[in-house]
Amino acid sequence: MSIATLRSDPASACLRNVYRTGPAANSFNGQGAVVEGGGCSIDVKEAQTGVFDLKAVASGYASNDFFFPWLQRGVGWVKVRKSVPDGTLVITGGVNGCTLVVSEHQTDYYFYHDGDSKYLKPSMITGNEVARVTPNDYDPNGIGQKAFEAALAKAAGSGVKPVGDVSYGHFIVSVKKNGQFGMYVTGVMSLNGLTRLPGGDSACVATFG
Repeated sequence: MSIATLRSDPASACLRNVYRTGPAANSFNGQGAVVEGGGCSIDVKEAQTGVFDLKAVASGYASNDFFFPWLQRGVGWVKVRKSVPDGTLVITGGVNGCTLVVSEHQTDYYFYHDGDSKYLKPSMITGNEVARVTPNDYDPNGIGQKAFEAALAKAAGSGVKPVGDVSYGHFIVSVKKNGQFGMYVTGVMSLNGLTRLPGGDSACVATFG
């Protein structure tokens, strides 16, 4: 199962596969300007060969996997124990235009998802910042967005009508390995099927711990 490879060898897994992440139905649906996530179990489905959907099902802070929400106009966050074991996953919603920040305080890490990179103020961050992932980190020079726009133009030029979902997205999964967290990006476009987006030189965009 691909999630086992993601836990044990995230760099290799994210070069071969795409991981679309988000909340399961009826989980992590809080409202407000600042919304806390929590511990979760993760349901895995293969949407297409090499494209896996990881859905977070709320299961409490005793869990070893965690989710923090994406908010269109706000900040989602979650607290994660530094002592979680290797293989722990911390996932969130898609990050197009958003910034992710991680801080540390005493025995915990705090993960923040800043919607559209506009809403997370320094006073909202607990402890000392240890990682920050911006749009140019996960989509350097907009290469993913440009690939999607080029695919749309090609389809229009050839008279191919899009069917179903037409979108693109980047997703970041944080994985603990060898006592350290790495943050790994994959991206995919949906245009008459799913196609992996081009990315930077490495799937790993930040490390801490």
